[in-house]
Amino acid sequence: MIRAVRTLTIALAAALAAAACATIPTSGQIIEGPQLEAGSTDQVIRVIARPPEPGMSPAQIVSGFIQASASFEDDHAIARLYLTPEAAATWRPEFGTTVYDGTPVLSVEGATEPDVAASSSVELSATEAGRISADGRYQLSSATRKVNASFTATTVNGQWRISNLPAGLLLSRADVDRAFRSFNIYFFNPDFTSLVPDPRLFATSNTPVATTLTRALLDGPSEWLAPGVRTAFPDGSSLAIDAVPVTDGIATIDLDPLTRLTDDVTRQAMSAQLSWTLRQVPSIRALDINAGGQLLQVPGVATPQPIDSWPLVNPNLMPAATRAFVIAATGVRAIGDAGSFPVPGAAGDNEPPLTALAIDMEVSAIAGLTNRASVLTIPLREGAEAVAAEAEPGQSRPSFGGDEQPWFVGADGVVRRLNDDGVATTVPVEGLAPRTTIQSIALSRDGTKAALVTRRGARAALLLAVVTPREAGISLTSPVRVESRLSDFIDVAWSDADRLVTIAAEGAEERAIYEIDLKRSSVRGLGAPPEPIRLAAAPGLPILVGTADGVVVEGTGSNWQVISTGSNPAYPGS
Repeated sequence: MIRAVRTLTIALAAALAAAACATIPTSGQIIEGPQLEAGSTDQVIRVIARPPEPGMSPAQIVSGFIQASASFEDDHAIARLYLTPEAAATWRPEFGTTVYDGTPVLSVEGATEPDVAASSSVELSATEAGRISADGRYQLSSATRKVNASFTATTVNGQWRISNLPAGLLLSRADVDRAFRSFNIYFFNPDFTSLVPDPRLFATSNTPVATTLTRALLDGPSEWLAPGVRTAFPDGSSLAIDAVPVTDGIATIDLDPLTRLTDDVTRQAMSAQLSWTLRQVPSIRALDINAGGQLLQVPGVATPQPIDSWPLVNPNLMPAATRAFVIAATGVRAIGDAGSFPVPGAAGDNEPPLTALAIDMEVSAIAGLTNRASVLTIPLREGAEAVAAEAEPGQSRPSFGGDEQPWFVGADGVVRRLNDDGVATTVPVEGLAPRTTIQSIALSRDGTKAALVTRRGARAALLLAVVTPREAGISLTSPVRVESRLSDFIDVAWSDADRLVTIAAEGAEERAIYEIDLKRSSVRGLGAPPEPIRLAAAPGLPILVGTADGVVVEGTGSNWQVISTGSNPAYPGS
Protein backbone atom coordinates (compact mmCIF):
# COMPACT_ATOMS: atom_id res chain seq x y z
CA MET A 1 0.00 0.00 0.00
CA ILE A 2 1.01 3.63 -0.27
CA ARG A 3 3.14 5.17 2.48
CA ALA A 4 0.29 7.16 4.06
CA VAL A 5 -1.79 4.08 4.51
CA ARG A 6 1.13 1.93 5.69
CA THR A 7 2.24 4.49 8.27
CA LEU A 8 -1.23 4.88 9.68
CA THR A 9 -2.13 1.19 9.66
CA ILE A 10 0.99 -0.51 10.97
CA ALA A 11 -0.37 -0.02 14.47
CA LEU A 12 -3.52 -1.85 13.47
CA ALA A 13 -1.61 -4.92 12.34
CA ALA A 14 0.42 -4.99 15.53
CA ALA A 15 -2.61 -4.48 17.73
CA LEU A 16 -4.60 -7.25 16.13
CA ALA A 17 -1.64 -9.57 16.59
CA ALA A 18 -0.74 -8.54 20.14
CA ALA A 19 -3.92 -6.95 21.53
CA ALA A 20 -2.22 -3.56 21.88
CA CYS A 21 -4.15 -0.28 21.74
CA ALA A 22 -4.26 1.53 18.39
CA THR A 23 -6.75 2.76 15.84
CA ILE A 24 -7.59 1.98 12.26
CA PRO A 25 -6.42 4.82 9.94
CA THR A 26 -8.77 7.77 9.54
CA SER A 27 -6.59 10.25 7.64
CA GLY A 28 -3.78 10.39 5.09
CA GLN A 29 -2.89 11.52 1.58
CA ILE A 30 -4.89 9.26 -0.67
CA ILE A 31 -7.10 9.19 -3.67
CA GLU A 32 -9.87 6.64 -3.70
CA GLY A 33 -10.63 4.34 -6.54
CA PRO A 34 -14.24 4.00 -7.69
CA GLN A 35 -16.75 3.50 -4.90
CA LEU A 36 -18.98 0.48 -4.89
CA GLU A 37 -22.21 1.04 -6.71
CA ALA A 38 -25.36 1.55 -4.69
CA GLY A 39 -26.43 -1.96 -5.63
CA SER A 40 -25.42 -4.90 -7.71
CA THR A 41 -25.73 -4.42 -11.43
CA ASP A 42 -26.89 -8.00 -11.83
CA GLN A 43 -30.33 -8.23 -13.36
CA VAL A 44 -32.15 -10.71 -11.15
CA ILE A 45 -35.27 -12.21 -12.68
CA ARG A 46 -37.38 -14.36 -10.45
CA VAL A 47 -38.00 -17.76 -12.00
CA ILE A 48 -41.65 -18.76 -12.11
CA ALA A 49 -41.56 -22.48 -11.40
CA ARG A 50 -44.23 -24.82 -12.75
CA PRO A 51 -45.47 -27.74 -10.65
CA PRO A 52 -45.66 -31.25 -12.15
CA GLU A 53 -48.61 -32.09 -14.35
CA PRO A 54 -50.50 -35.40 -14.41
CA GLY A 55 -49.16 -37.99 -16.83
CA MET A 56 -45.59 -36.71 -17.01
CA SER A 57 -42.99 -39.31 -18.06
CA PRO A 58 -39.83 -39.98 -15.98
CA ALA A 59 -37.77 -37.81 -18.35
CA GLN A 60 -40.32 -34.99 -18.15
CA ILE A 61 -40.36 -35.20 -14.36
CA VAL A 62 -36.56 -34.90 -14.19
CA SER A 63 -36.54 -32.07 -16.73
CA GLY A 64 -39.32 -30.24 -14.88
CA PHE A 65 -37.55 -30.68 -11.56
CA ILE A 66 -34.33 -29.17 -12.89
CA GLN A 67 -36.18 -26.19 -14.35
CA ALA A 68 -38.15 -25.66 -11.13
CA SER A 69 -34.93 -25.86 -9.07
CA ALA A 70 -34.02 -22.39 -10.38
CA SER A 71 -36.78 -20.96 -8.18
CA PHE A 72 -35.57 -20.46 -4.60
CA GLU A 73 -38.97 -19.40 -3.26
CA ASP A 74 -39.89 -21.09 0.03
CA ASP A 75 -36.83 -23.35 -0.06
CA HIS A 76 -37.54 -24.67 -3.58
CA ALA A 77 -41.10 -25.59 -2.66
CA ILE A 78 -42.22 -26.14 -6.26
CA ALA A 79 -39.17 -28.26 -7.13
CA ARG A 80 -39.86 -30.50 -4.12
CA LEU A 81 -43.26 -31.34 -5.61
CA TYR A 82 -41.39 -33.39 -8.24
CA LEU A 83 -39.89 -35.56 -5.46
CA THR A 84 -41.33 -38.33 -3.38
CA PRO A 85 -42.20 -37.19 0.16
CA GLU A 86 -39.12 -39.00 1.49
CA ALA A 87 -36.79 -37.43 -1.09
CA ALA A 88 -38.35 -33.99 -0.60
CA ALA A 89 -37.57 -34.20 3.11
CA THR A 90 -33.93 -35.21 2.64
CA TRP A 91 -32.85 -33.23 -0.47
CA ARG A 92 -30.29 -30.56 0.43
CA PRO A 93 -30.00 -27.91 -2.30
CA GLU A 94 -27.69 -25.82 -0.10
CA PHE A 95 -24.86 -28.34 -0.62
CA GLY A 96 -23.71 -26.44 -3.72
CA THR A 97 -24.62 -25.92 -7.37
CA THR A 98 -23.31 -27.58 -10.51
CA VAL A 99 -23.69 -25.29 -13.53
CA TYR A 100 -24.07 -26.73 -17.01
CA ASP A 101 -23.96 -25.25 -20.51
CA GLY A 102 -26.48 -25.81 -23.29
CA THR A 103 -29.27 -28.37 -23.22
CA PRO A 104 -28.72 -31.55 -21.20
CA VAL A 105 -29.25 -34.98 -22.71
CA LEU A 106 -31.55 -37.36 -20.82
CA SER A 107 -31.52 -41.14 -21.28
CA VAL A 108 -34.12 -43.39 -19.66
CA GLU A 109 -33.95 -47.05 -18.67
CA GLY A 110 -36.67 -49.08 -17.00
CA ALA A 111 -40.40 -48.73 -16.83
CA THR A 112 -42.15 -46.02 -18.82
CA GLU A 113 -45.67 -46.53 -17.46
CA PRO A 114 -46.42 -45.80 -13.80
CA ASP A 115 -47.12 -48.84 -11.66
CA VAL A 116 -47.04 -49.57 -7.96
CA ALA A 117 -43.67 -51.35 -8.22
CA ALA A 118 -42.36 -49.49 -11.27
CA SER A 119 -39.09 -47.60 -11.26
CA SER A 120 -37.10 -45.85 -13.93
CA SER A 121 -33.52 -44.63 -14.11
CA VAL A 122 -32.85 -41.28 -15.79
CA GLU A 123 -29.29 -40.35 -16.66
CA LEU A 124 -28.45 -36.71 -17.41
CA SER A 125 -25.32 -35.62 -19.24
CA ALA A 126 -24.16 -32.12 -20.16
CA THR A 127 -21.07 -29.95 -20.41
CA GLU A 128 -20.09 -28.61 -17.01
CA ALA A 129 -19.54 -24.83 -16.96
CA GLY A 130 -18.62 -24.42 -13.31
CA ARG A 131 -19.59 -24.95 -9.71
CA ILE A 132 -20.92 -22.69 -6.99
CA SER A 133 -19.77 -23.83 -3.57
CA ALA A 134 -22.03 -23.87 -0.54
CA ASP A 135 -20.55 -20.52 0.54
CA GLY A 136 -21.24 -18.92 -2.86
CA ARG A 137 -17.86 -18.98 -4.57
CA TYR A 138 -18.03 -19.64 -8.32
CA GLN A 139 -15.32 -21.75 -9.92
CA LEU A 140 -15.01 -22.46 -13.63
CA SER A 141 -14.69 -26.07 -14.68
CA SER A 142 -12.23 -27.37 -17.22
CA ALA A 143 -13.35 -27.29 -20.86
CA THR A 144 -13.59 -31.08 -21.01
CA ARG A 145 -15.46 -31.68 -17.75
CA LYS A 146 -18.89 -33.30 -18.06
CA VAL A 147 -21.92 -33.46 -15.81
CA ASN A 148 -23.22 -36.98 -15.28
CA ALA A 149 -26.14 -37.15 -12.87
CA SER A 150 -28.39 -40.11 -12.01
CA PHE A 151 -32.04 -39.89 -10.97
CA THR A 152 -34.43 -42.65 -9.97
CA ALA A 153 -38.15 -42.18 -10.58
CA THR A 154 -40.82 -44.21 -8.79
CA THR A 155 -44.59 -43.92 -8.62
CA VAL A 156 -46.59 -42.06 -6.02
CA ASN A 157 -50.38 -42.24 -6.35
CA GLY A 158 -50.02 -43.28 -9.98
CA GLN A 159 -47.64 -40.44 -10.93
CA TRP A 160 -43.88 -40.50 -11.49
CA ARG A 161 -41.82 -38.78 -8.81
CA ILE A 162 -38.06 -38.67 -8.15
CA SER A 163 -37.03 -40.90 -5.25
CA ASN A 164 -33.25 -40.64 -5.58
CA LEU A 165 -31.22 -37.66 -6.82
CA PRO A 166 -27.81 -36.00 -6.45
CA ALA A 167 -27.15 -33.64 -3.55
CA GLY A 168 -27.17 -29.94 -4.30
CA LEU A 169 -28.53 -28.10 -7.31
CA LEU A 170 -28.07 -28.67 -11.03
CA LEU A 171 -28.74 -25.44 -12.95
CA SER A 172 -28.08 -24.07 -16.40
CA ARG A 173 -25.77 -21.10 -16.83
CA ALA A 174 -28.81 -19.07 -17.95
CA ASP A 175 -30.67 -19.98 -14.75
CA VAL A 176 -27.68 -18.91 -12.65
CA ASP A 177 -27.50 -15.60 -14.51
CA ARG A 178 -31.20 -15.03 -13.80
CA ALA A 179 -31.37 -16.21 -10.20
CA PHE A 180 -28.03 -15.27 -8.60
CA ARG A 181 -26.58 -11.90 -7.63
CA SER A 182 -22.89 -11.23 -7.07
CA PHE A 183 -21.54 -9.52 -3.95
CA ASN A 184 -18.16 -9.08 -2.31
CA ILE A 185 -17.56 -10.20 1.26
CA TYR A 186 -14.67 -8.17 2.67
CA PHE A 187 -11.72 -9.49 4.67
CA PHE A 188 -8.28 -8.02 5.39
CA ASN A 189 -4.90 -8.69 3.86
CA PRO A 190 -2.41 -10.26 6.30
CA ASP A 191 -1.04 -6.96 7.65
CA PHE A 192 -4.49 -5.35 7.98
CA THR A 193 -3.67 -2.44 5.66
CA SER A 194 -6.32 -3.13 3.03
CA LEU A 195 -9.64 -4.86 2.68
CA VAL A 196 -9.82 -7.70 0.18
CA PRO A 197 -12.98 -8.60 -1.77
CA ASP A 198 -14.07 -12.23 -1.65
CA PRO A 199 -16.57 -12.52 -4.55
CA ARG A 200 -19.65 -14.64 -3.92
CA LEU A 201 -22.86 -15.54 -5.73
CA PHE A 202 -26.08 -15.61 -3.70
CA ALA A 203 -29.44 -16.80 -4.95
CA THR A 204 -32.53 -14.69 -4.56
CA SER A 205 -34.53 -16.00 -1.62
CA ASN A 206 -36.85 -14.93 1.17
CA THR A 207 -33.85 -14.05 3.35
CA PRO A 208 -33.02 -10.32 3.26
CA VAL A 209 -29.73 -9.51 1.52
CA ALA A 210 -28.29 -7.75 4.60
CA THR A 211 -28.77 -10.90 6.67
CA THR A 212 -27.26 -13.12 3.98
CA LEU A 213 -24.16 -10.93 3.61
CA THR A 214 -23.60 -10.60 7.37
CA ARG A 215 -23.89 -14.35 7.87
CA ALA A 216 -21.35 -14.91 5.09
CA LEU A 217 -18.95 -12.39 6.63
CA LEU A 218 -19.15 -14.03 10.07
CA ASP A 219 -18.66 -17.49 8.54
CA GLY A 220 -15.27 -16.35 7.25
CA PRO A 221 -13.50 -16.29 3.88
CA SER A 222 -14.04 -18.86 1.16
CA GLU A 223 -11.85 -21.95 1.39
CA TRP A 224 -9.88 -20.84 -1.68
CA LEU A 225 -9.02 -17.34 -0.40
CA ALA A 226 -8.68 -18.17 3.31
CA PRO A 227 -4.89 -18.82 3.30
CA GLY A 228 -4.20 -15.29 2.04
CA VAL A 229 -6.53 -13.15 4.18
CA ARG A 230 -7.53 -12.49 7.78
CA THR A 231 -10.70 -11.48 9.57
CA ALA A 232 -11.07 -9.37 12.70
CA PHE A 233 -14.07 -11.35 13.96
CA PRO A 234 -13.23 -13.86 16.73
CA ASP A 235 -13.54 -17.54 15.87
CA GLY A 236 -17.10 -18.71 16.21
CA SER A 237 -18.64 -15.25 15.88
CA SER A 238 -22.32 -15.25 15.01
CA LEU A 239 -25.41 -13.10 15.17
CA ALA A 240 -27.09 -12.98 18.57
CA ILE A 241 -30.34 -12.40 16.69
CA ASP A 242 -30.21 -14.22 13.37
CA ALA A 243 -31.40 -11.28 11.28
CA VAL A 244 -30.16 -7.87 10.15
CA PRO A 245 -33.24 -5.67 9.91
CA VAL A 246 -33.02 -2.37 8.01
CA THR A 247 -35.22 0.48 9.25
CA ASP A 248 -35.09 4.00 7.80
CA GLY A 249 -31.75 3.19 6.18
CA ILE A 250 -30.13 1.89 9.38
CA ALA A 251 -29.08 -1.77 9.53
CA THR A 252 -29.09 -3.21 13.03
CA ILE A 253 -26.46 -5.89 13.61
CA ASP A 254 -26.59 -7.68 16.94
CA LEU A 255 -23.43 -9.77 17.29
CA ASP A 256 -23.00 -12.44 19.91
CA PRO A 257 -21.71 -11.33 23.37
CA LEU A 258 -18.25 -12.75 22.56
CA THR A 259 -17.45 -9.65 20.51
CA ARG A 260 -17.72 -7.44 23.61
CA LEU A 261 -14.39 -8.92 24.74
CA THR A 262 -12.51 -7.45 21.75
CA ASP A 263 -10.24 -4.41 21.99
CA ASP A 264 -10.78 -1.08 20.25
CA VAL A 265 -8.63 -1.86 17.22
CA THR A 266 -10.37 -5.16 16.61
CA ARG A 267 -13.73 -3.43 16.86
CA GLN A 268 -12.63 -0.89 14.29
CA ALA A 269 -11.54 -3.64 11.92
CA MET A 270 -14.81 -5.54 12.42
CA SER A 271 -16.68 -2.31 11.78
CA ALA A 272 -14.73 -1.74 8.55
CA GLN A 273 -15.54 -5.25 7.29
CA LEU A 274 -19.22 -4.80 8.07
CA SER A 275 -19.34 -1.34 6.52
CA TRP A 276 -17.75 -2.36 3.22
CA THR A 277 -19.77 -5.55 2.97
CA LEU A 278 -23.17 -3.99 3.73
CA ARG A 279 -22.68 -0.81 1.70
CA GLN A 280 -23.57 -2.95 -1.33
CA VAL A 281 -27.20 -2.97 -0.15
CA PRO A 282 -28.85 0.13 -1.65
CA SER A 283 -31.24 0.71 1.26
CA ILE A 284 -28.49 0.88 3.91
CA ARG A 285 -26.89 4.22 4.80
CA ALA A 286 -25.70 3.51 8.37
CA LEU A 287 -25.00 0.65 10.78
CA ASP A 288 -26.09 0.17 14.38
CA ILE A 289 -23.65 -2.42 15.76
CA ASN A 290 -24.52 -4.21 18.99
CA ALA A 291 -23.25 -7.24 20.89
CA GLY A 292 -25.62 -9.35 22.93
CA GLY A 293 -28.19 -6.54 22.90
CA GLN A 294 -25.74 -3.86 24.07
CA LEU A 295 -24.19 -1.10 21.95
CA LEU A 296 -20.71 -2.08 20.74
CA GLN A 297 -18.60 1.06 21.06
CA VAL A 298 -16.33 1.59 18.05
CA PRO A 299 -13.78 4.41 18.42
CA GLY A 300 -13.51 6.84 15.52
CA VAL A 301 -17.06 6.63 14.19
CA ALA A 302 -20.44 7.99 15.15
CA THR A 303 -23.39 5.89 16.25
CA PRO A 304 -25.11 4.85 14.03
CA GLN A 305 -21.99 4.39 11.91
CA PRO A 306 -22.18 5.96 8.41
CA ILE A 307 -21.86 3.34 5.70
CA ASP A 308 -18.97 5.24 4.08
CA SER A 309 -16.73 5.02 7.15
CA TRP A 310 -13.20 3.61 6.87
CA PRO A 311 -12.21 4.92 3.42
CA LEU A 312 -8.51 4.29 4.04
CA VAL A 313 -8.91 0.52 3.86
CA ASN A 314 -10.58 0.79 0.46
CA PRO A 315 -9.13 -2.06 -1.63
CA ASN A 316 -8.93 0.33 -4.58
CA LEU A 317 -6.87 3.09 -2.95
CA MET A 318 -4.34 4.75 -5.23
CA PRO A 319 -1.66 7.38 -4.49
CA ALA A 320 -2.71 11.02 -4.68
CA ALA A 321 -2.30 12.51 -8.17
CA THR A 322 -1.57 9.11 -9.66
CA ARG A 323 0.31 9.32 -12.95
CA ALA A 324 1.12 6.84 -15.65
CA PHE A 325 4.69 6.05 -16.67
CA VAL A 326 6.18 4.94 -19.98
CA ILE A 327 9.55 3.92 -21.39
CA ALA A 328 10.65 6.47 -23.99
CA ALA A 329 13.78 6.56 -26.14
CA THR A 330 15.41 8.86 -23.57
CA GLY A 331 14.40 6.90 -20.46
CA VAL A 332 11.43 6.42 -18.15
CA ARG A 333 8.98 9.31 -18.21
CA ALA A 334 5.91 10.27 -16.17
CA ILE A 335 2.86 11.46 -18.07
CA GLY A 336 1.46 14.76 -16.83
CA ASP A 337 -1.29 17.14 -17.93
CA ALA A 338 1.12 19.09 -20.13
CA GLY A 339 2.99 16.12 -21.58
CA SER A 340 5.66 13.81 -20.20
CA PHE A 341 8.79 14.47 -18.17
CA PRO A 342 11.71 12.29 -17.01
CA VAL A 343 11.54 10.61 -13.63
CA PRO A 344 14.34 11.48 -11.21
CA GLY A 345 17.44 9.33 -11.07
CA ALA A 346 19.06 6.82 -13.37
CA ALA A 347 15.79 5.55 -14.84
CA GLY A 348 14.97 9.00 -16.19
CA ASP A 349 18.47 9.25 -17.68
CA ASN A 350 18.05 5.94 -19.53
CA GLU A 351 20.84 4.31 -17.50
CA PRO A 352 20.43 1.50 -18.31
CA PRO A 353 17.84 1.37 -21.10
CA LEU A 354 14.81 -0.68 -20.11
CA THR A 355 12.45 -2.90 -22.10
CA ALA A 356 9.81 -3.48 -19.41
CA LEU A 357 8.56 -1.45 -16.46
CA ALA A 358 6.75 -1.62 -13.12
CA ILE A 359 6.20 1.09 -10.47
CA ASP A 360 5.77 0.46 -6.75
CA MET A 361 2.70 1.81 -4.95
CA GLU A 362 4.70 4.50 -3.13
CA VAL A 363 6.11 5.76 -6.46
CA SER A 364 9.54 5.47 -4.85
CA ALA A 365 11.12 2.86 -7.11
CA ILE A 366 10.75 1.18 -10.46
CA ALA A 367 11.56 -2.34 -11.54
CA GLY A 368 12.41 -3.28 -15.08
CA LEU A 369 14.10 -5.52 -17.58
CA THR A 370 17.20 -4.49 -19.49
CA ASN A 371 17.72 -5.38 -23.13
CA ARG A 372 19.68 -8.40 -21.86
CA ALA A 373 16.70 -9.49 -19.76
CA SER A 374 18.40 -8.59 -16.49
CA VAL A 375 15.92 -7.73 -13.73
CA LEU A 376 16.70 -4.67 -11.65
CA THR A 377 15.21 -2.05 -9.35
CA ILE A 378 16.01 1.68 -9.48
CA PRO A 379 14.98 4.12 -6.71
CA LEU A 380 13.28 7.24 -8.05
CA ARG A 381 15.68 9.76 -6.59
CA GLU A 382 18.75 11.53 -7.84
CA GLY A 383 22.02 9.70 -7.40
CA ALA A 384 20.42 6.34 -6.52
CA GLU A 385 21.99 3.27 -8.09
CA ALA A 386 20.23 0.38 -9.73
CA VAL A 387 20.15 -2.97 -7.93
CA ALA A 388 20.23 -5.90 -10.34
CA ALA A 389 19.31 -9.52 -9.70
CA GLU A 390 22.45 -11.54 -9.12
CA ALA A 391 22.10 -14.07 -11.89
CA GLU A 392 18.61 -14.97 -13.02
CA PRO A 393 17.49 -13.47 -16.34
CA GLY A 394 13.87 -12.39 -16.54
CA GLN A 395 11.23 -13.58 -18.92
CA SER A 396 8.36 -11.31 -17.86
CA ARG A 397 8.13 -7.71 -16.88
CA PRO A 398 8.21 -7.35 -13.08
CA SER A 399 5.18 -6.70 -10.90
CA PHE A 400 4.99 -4.96 -7.52
CA GLY A 401 1.30 -5.18 -6.73
CA GLY A 402 1.09 -4.07 -3.11
CA ASP A 403 4.57 -5.39 -2.33
CA GLU A 404 7.74 -3.38 -1.78
CA GLN A 405 9.77 -5.95 -3.69
CA PRO A 406 9.16 -6.80 -7.36
CA TRP A 407 8.16 -10.25 -8.55
CA PHE A 408 8.97 -11.67 -11.96
CA VAL A 409 9.02 -14.90 -13.94
CA GLY A 410 12.45 -16.12 -14.95
CA ALA A 411 13.40 -17.50 -18.34
CA ASP A 412 13.02 -20.93 -16.74
CA GLY A 413 9.35 -20.26 -15.92
CA VAL A 414 10.01 -19.96 -12.17
CA VAL A 415 8.37 -17.17 -10.14
CA ARG A 416 10.88 -15.12 -8.16
CA ARG A 417 10.90 -12.15 -5.81
CA LEU A 418 13.80 -9.68 -5.81
CA ASN A 419 14.92 -8.33 -2.43
CA ASP A 420 16.65 -5.03 -1.71
CA ASP A 421 20.10 -6.61 -2.07
CA GLY A 422 19.47 -8.03 -5.51
CA VAL A 423 18.89 -11.59 -4.30
CA ALA A 424 16.09 -13.32 -6.20
CA THR A 425 14.27 -15.92 -4.09
CA THR A 426 12.05 -18.60 -5.59
CA VAL A 427 8.31 -18.42 -4.92
CA PRO A 428 6.78 -21.92 -5.12
CA VAL A 429 3.52 -22.30 -7.01
CA GLU A 430 1.47 -25.10 -5.46
CA GLY A 431 -1.27 -26.84 -7.42
CA LEU A 432 -0.29 -26.27 -11.04
CA ALA A 433 -1.26 -29.01 -13.46
CA PRO A 434 1.68 -31.11 -14.69
CA ARG A 435 3.68 -29.70 -17.63
CA THR A 436 2.28 -26.20 -17.07
CA THR A 437 4.75 -23.35 -17.55
CA ILE A 438 4.32 -19.80 -16.22
CA GLN A 439 4.99 -16.94 -18.62
CA SER A 440 4.13 -13.80 -16.63
CA ILE A 441 2.73 -12.56 -13.32
CA ALA A 442 0.65 -9.58 -12.16
CA LEU A 443 0.14 -9.11 -8.41
CA SER A 444 -3.01 -7.54 -7.01
CA ARG A 445 -2.59 -4.22 -5.23
CA ASP A 446 -3.97 -5.67 -1.99
CA GLY A 447 -1.11 -8.19 -2.12
CA THR A 448 -3.26 -11.31 -1.77
CA LYS A 449 -3.58 -12.66 -5.32
CA ALA A 450 -1.47 -13.15 -8.43
CA ALA A 451 -2.71 -13.40 -12.01
CA LEU A 452 -0.58 -15.90 -13.93
CA VAL A 453 -0.37 -16.28 -17.69
CA THR A 454 0.42 -19.95 -18.23
CA ARG A 455 0.86 -22.42 -21.04
CA ARG A 456 0.30 -26.16 -21.15
CA GLY A 457 1.20 -27.59 -24.52
CA ALA A 458 -0.64 -25.51 -27.13
CA ARG A 459 -3.11 -24.09 -24.58
CA ALA A 460 -2.62 -20.73 -22.88
CA ALA A 461 -4.65 -19.92 -19.77
CA LEU A 462 -5.05 -17.10 -17.28
CA LEU A 463 -4.98 -18.39 -13.72
CA LEU A 464 -5.48 -16.73 -10.34
CA ALA A 465 -3.47 -17.91 -7.33
CA VAL A 466 -3.51 -16.91 -3.66
CA VAL A 467 -0.43 -15.30 -2.11
CA THR A 468 -0.03 -17.52 0.96
CA PRO A 469 2.36 -16.70 3.84
CA ARG A 470 4.37 -19.71 5.03
CA GLU A 471 6.85 -20.14 7.85
CA ALA A 472 9.57 -20.60 5.25
CA GLY A 473 8.46 -17.67 3.08
CA ILE A 474 5.66 -17.07 0.58
CA SER A 475 3.93 -19.47 -1.79
CA LEU A 476 1.34 -19.11 -4.51
CA THR A 477 -1.42 -21.63 -3.89
CA SER A 478 -4.55 -23.07 -5.54
CA PRO A 479 -4.28 -21.54 -9.04
CA VAL A 480 -7.66 -21.56 -10.78
CA ARG A 481 -8.90 -20.49 -14.21
CA VAL A 482 -10.72 -17.16 -14.33
CA GLU A 483 -12.31 -17.39 -17.80
CA SER A 484 -12.94 -19.93 -20.55
CA ARG A 485 -13.18 -17.93 -23.80
CA LEU A 486 -9.73 -16.46 -24.42
CA SER A 487 -6.29 -17.63 -25.53
CA ASP A 488 -2.98 -16.23 -26.75
CA PHE A 489 -2.50 -14.00 -23.68
CA ILE A 490 0.38 -11.56 -23.90
CA ASP A 491 -0.26 -9.18 -20.99
CA VAL A 492 -2.53 -8.77 -17.95
CA ALA A 493 -3.14 -6.04 -15.35
CA TRP A 494 -5.48 -5.32 -12.43
CA SER A 495 -8.04 -2.60 -13.20
CA ASP A 496 -9.44 -2.83 -9.66
CA ALA A 497 -9.62 -5.28 -6.78
CA ASP A 498 -11.96 -7.71 -8.54
CA ARG A 499 -11.34 -7.04 -12.26
CA LEU A 500 -8.53 -7.91 -14.63
CA VAL A 501 -7.80 -6.59 -18.10
CA THR A 502 -5.80 -8.57 -20.60
CA ILE A 503 -4.51 -8.55 -24.15
CA ALA A 504 -5.65 -11.84 -25.63
CA ALA A 505 -7.46 -13.42 -28.56
CA GLU A 506 -10.84 -15.08 -28.80
CA GLY A 507 -10.85 -17.98 -31.22
CA ALA A 508 -9.26 -17.04 -34.53
CA GLU A 509 -9.77 -13.31 -34.04
CA GLU A 510 -6.94 -10.82 -33.64
CA ARG A 511 -5.73 -9.84 -30.20
CA ALA A 512 -7.84 -7.28 -28.38
CA ILE A 513 -8.40 -5.87 -24.89
CA TYR A 514 -10.75 -7.80 -22.61
CA GLU A 515 -12.05 -7.11 -19.12
CA ILE A 516 -12.62 -10.08 -16.79
CA ASP A 517 -15.04 -9.68 -13.89
CA LEU A 518 -13.82 -12.07 -11.20
CA LYS A 519 -17.21 -12.21 -9.46
CA ARG A 520 -18.74 -14.28 -12.26
CA SER A 521 -15.73 -15.06 -14.45
CA SER A 522 -17.45 -13.03 -17.17
CA VAL A 523 -15.56 -11.51 -20.11
CA ARG A 524 -16.27 -8.21 -21.90
CA GLY A 525 -14.49 -7.09 -25.05
CA LEU A 526 -13.13 -3.53 -25.06
CA GLY A 527 -11.83 -3.38 -28.62
CA ALA A 528 -8.19 -2.67 -29.39
CA PRO A 529 -5.81 -0.32 -31.17
CA PRO A 530 -3.64 -1.84 -33.92
CA GLU A 531 -1.08 -4.36 -32.62
CA PRO A 532 -1.43 -4.01 -28.83
CA ILE A 533 1.54 -5.42 -26.93
CA ARG A 534 1.42 -4.01 -23.36
CA LEU A 535 -1.24 -2.51 -21.11
CA ALA A 536 -1.67 -0.70 -17.81
CA ALA A 537 -4.76 -0.37 -15.63
CA ALA A 538 -5.67 1.05 -12.23
CA PRO A 539 -8.87 1.82 -10.28
CA GLY A 540 -10.72 4.80 -11.70
CA LEU A 541 -8.11 5.50 -14.38
CA PRO A 542 -8.07 4.93 -18.14
CA ILE A 543 -6.73 1.68 -19.57
CA LEU A 544 -3.46 2.42 -21.37
CA VAL A 545 -2.15 0.29 -24.22
CA GLY A 546 1.33 0.28 -25.72
CA THR A 547 1.40 -0.65 -29.39
CA ALA A 548 3.98 -2.09 -31.75
CA ASP A 549 4.17 1.36 -33.41
CA GLY A 550 5.84 2.80 -30.30
CA VAL A 551 2.93 4.86 -28.97
CA VAL A 552 0.75 4.66 -25.87
CA VAL A 553 -3.00 5.10 -26.32
CA GLU A 554 -6.08 5.24 -24.10
CA GLY A 555 -9.73 4.56 -24.87
CA THR A 556 -12.14 1.73 -25.60
CA GLY A 557 -13.84 0.19 -28.61
CA SER A 558 -12.58 1.89 -31.75
CA ASN A 559 -11.86 5.21 -30.04
CA TRP A 560 -8.19 5.13 -29.05
CA GLN A 561 -6.26 8.37 -28.58
CA VAL A 562 -2.46 8.69 -28.54
CA ILE A 563 -1.28 10.19 -25.25
CA SER A 564 2.48 9.62 -25.53
CA THR A 565 5.24 8.12 -27.55
CA GLY A 566 7.04 5.22 -25.92
CA SER A 567 6.17 1.74 -24.74
CA ASN A 568 5.33 -0.34 -21.68
CA PRO A 569 2.82 1.91 -19.89
CA ALA A 570 2.56 1.38 -16.13
CA TYR A 571 0.59 2.69 -13.16
CA PRO A 572 1.72 2.45 -9.52
CA GLY A 573 1.20 -1.05 -8.20
CA SER A 574 1.66 -2.55 -11.66
